[in-house]
Amino acid sequence: MTNSEPRTRRAFPLRLCRPLAMCAWLVALAVSAQSQAPSQPPPHVVQPGETLWGISGQTLQSPLRWPEVQQRNNVGEPRLLQPGKVLYFVDGRIVPEGSAVIAAVEGPAWRRRGTAPEQVLTAGMPIEPGDTLVTGGEAFVTLGLPGGSRVVLPSRSTLEVLAVDTTTIRLRLVQGRVESQVEKQQPGQQFEIRARSMGLGVRGTHFRVRDEEGLLTGEVIEGEVVVRRDTAVASQDPQAAQGAQQRPAEPPPAPLVLRAGNGAVLLDSGTAQAHTLLPAPQLVPATGPRGGDRTLQLMPVAGAQTYRLQLARDERFLLPVHEQRGPGPTFTVPPNLDAGFYQLRLTAFDAGQLEGLPGDSTIYLPPSTGSAPGGQAGSATLAADGRVDIRWPGVAGHRYSFELSRSADFSLLLINEPAVYATGMTVGPFALGGRYHWRVREPGATDAAGQPLQGFGGSFDIPAR
Repeated sequence: MTNSEPRTRRAFPLRLCRPLAMCAWLVALAVSAQSQAPSQPPPHVVQPGETLWGISGQTLQSPLRWPEVQQRNNVGEPRLLQPGKVLYFVDGRIVPEGSAVIAAVEGPAWRRRGTAPEQVLTAGMPIEPGDTLVTGGEAFVTLGLPGGSRVVLPSRSTLEVLAVDTTTIRLRLVQGRVESQVEKQQPGQQFEIRARSMGLGVRGTHFRVRDEEGLLTGEVIEGEVVVRRDTAVASQDPQAAQGAQQRPAEPPPAPLVLRAGNGAVLLDSGTAQAHTLLPAPQLVPATGPRGGDRTLQLMPVAGAQTYRLQLARDERFLLPVHEQRGPGPTFTVPPNLDAGFYQLRLTAFDAGQLEGLPGDSTIYLPPSTGSAPGGQAGSATLAADGRVDIRWPGVAGHRYSFELSRSADFSLLLINEPAVYATGMTVGPFALGGRYHWRVREPGATDAAGQPLQGFGGSFDIPAR
């Protein structure tokens, strides 16, 4: 900082960027090692608003080659191209037919494979039987499967891939949740999700499996799910095997059929009863985020104990970006989410902890104002030298805490500056491209009611080099 610079600017020391530069060097080594292989376009994950024309021009250097991409990927109506779909190109598939691939990643997530170190998940990464997928806080992973099926793994969940080929897809939920959107299966094909000693077989359906807070539940939104006790898993339990030797053999319980709009708490004994799911919550009419306020108010659902709010970039919720659960009837979307249009999904939980039917709509999130005077919001401007100038409303001379992270939940901080006596920071330049998240708080500041002020925040994208 020079004497001629205003006090409202503070340069971020270049020395703090060294870990980022080291990461870029390691990535460069990996790219160099792979460059010896034949060059082929990597799989492309469709983003909202993209077209086959634009994708072909970007990847194959000619938009006129879009029919080739359409035919190879079995895209029916090009105008209905779904966000989250993985496209392969005419020069050859990176992932063989009948395999799985990471379709989208938001937040910190990893792949475990045997005794190898954990590997950070990236879009387009191939997934093999034996791989285990793990999501951190405020993270979401979409797994693309043969035949167009998709499963979404939300925050703090673990999923093991048991089998993936053209005829069999078998996954095991270790903990957390998984939401599946399964395309219609052909004769002889099998799609199954295992959890504890249960196996849930499906054919063309949309359903959830949750193993949280000591409860294993299954909930069907569309189609039909058959729940069976997995005798192979149960026989591996030493206590269960010993008990079975001491009592006469009993026939296995009849499978439970869960149809659309029904769910059940699944017990290890194999006994369960279907219950009708709660209806979808709705927003209070003529309310929603407006101005700088990001508060949503729900219409209470009879019998609901808690609610879940989810936001995604696409209508099928294959690209989720945020969720929260609470008693309602109001939720406040955090400031770190960019302003713009999002798909909103609301669900209600009953007294038995079954999650109800989803209610989907589209909302616009305005820029977050936090404690901004005059309704202003923070901003991040990319300069020509690669640095980013971040500004927020405030008073020069007041103390603010500033944090910068690669993850939306700020679990791994790149910058943690507890005392900034200005209303701006200049950070960078950055060696790695991608999205960065920032937030600012004024320690001890409260509103007129004595409640802590939320602060400011946002994100910015650094182009890949």
